[in-house]
Amino acid sequence: MNENLIWTYGDNYIHVSEIDYFVKHQSRRTDVGKKGSLTGKIGRGDTDYLKKIASHLSTLIDDGSTIQIGVGRTTEPLVGLGLLDHKCDLGYHSETTPPGVIPLVRRGIITGKYKTIHAGKVVVTSIGGASKEDMDWVNGNPLFWLVDVGYLWDIRTISAHDHMLAINNALSVDLTGQIASENLGPRMLGGSGGQTAFAIGALLSKGGHSITVLPSTAVNDAVSRIVVVHPAGAAITVPRNCADIIVTEYGIASLRGKSLRRRAEELIEIAHPAFRSELRKEAKKLYWPE
Repeated sequence: MNENLIWTYGDNYIHVSEIDYFVKHQSRRTDVGKKGSLTGKIGRGDTDYLKKIASHLSTLIDDGSTIQIGVGRTTEPLVGLGLLDHKCDLGYHSETTPPGVIPLVRRGIITGKYKTIHAGKVVVTSIGGASKEDMDWVNGNPLFWLVDVGYLWDIRTISAHDHMLAINNALSVDLTGQIASENLGPRMLGGSGGQTAFAIGALLSKGGHSITVLPSTAVNDAVSRIVVVHPAGAAITVPRNCADIIVTEYGIASLRGKSLRRRAEELIEIAHPAFRSELRKEAKKLYWPE
């Protein structure tokens, strides 16, 4: 091999001069065999809440819809838990391929048949989350189009898909529908990625929806992720004017076009039962004082 070249997957080569840094990537499997995320985070052992989220979310996905699934510990396992198993002719336009997506293309569930642009193509910026057999099947396969992230995240591109469903994670959601996905107060945990663009693009899509998924609690059920207000320093990834559908293991809250009081009521209904009374008490002070 030429010392000025480095081998990548398949028969493709890139120049070393094109690489600025190498970063060690944690294996997607731990020593106990649990799957991790595309970003290398260790997977959680308890999947009961994820199964419930997948079950609720599945009811929102119609045959022929085009799907985006963002990176994260809540979104990535959902396909493997059967989220899309009984759907037909789905399209796919997303940053990458979480575990289970490529097998659905092979099985003919994701076909792109009804995509309004790039029909019949799986459009992504990167490939991952699959077995070596699946990766070999993708390599050189004309069904897959790898595009620049600037094009993928362009709101005009996203909204050009009819029935676009953007599915993304959140760290917390306040009672007005403001969605925080980047930090806890001033503590930064990640970037926004394409979440804001997909949220807006999906809302502009004919028949589209922006869907945010999150567990109802954190820190072993000690903290509610449905909050009255976000803490100081929290970045709002999706403003409340663009909030659409929120899903936890306790159900679905539909926020689009609703008053602040009605939003608060719906979000309290999908919060963990242990926090609903306090959330309702605080919401009444803010949104419907007596």
